[in-house]
Amino acid sequence: MSKQRDILVSVAKRHGLTISQAEEIWNLLGSKIAEEISRQDKLQEGVYNPDNFPVIHIDNFGKFIPDQRKIRHANHCLTLKLKNNETI
Repeated sequence: MSKQRDILVSVAKRHGLTISQAEEIWNLLGSKIAEEISRQDKLQEGVYNPDNFPVIHIDNFGKFIPDQRKIRHANHCLTLKLKNNETI
């Protein structure tokens, strides 16, 4: 068994859930996070606006805080790509 599966089994036992219910909850959490991250309104003028990356808080689970360093790096790469396209 994988580590994730072991964790799901222990959580399911602790809370009186079946493993399929625990897996469904896990998938719903992942879908919620992915949906929030994938929203299309983050790009402005070809680069990412760091203010449009919200902290995702899921009750009884935790917070997902965007990494500002990775956003700056992505913007740097996008800026270089835009400059290269302009010079061609």
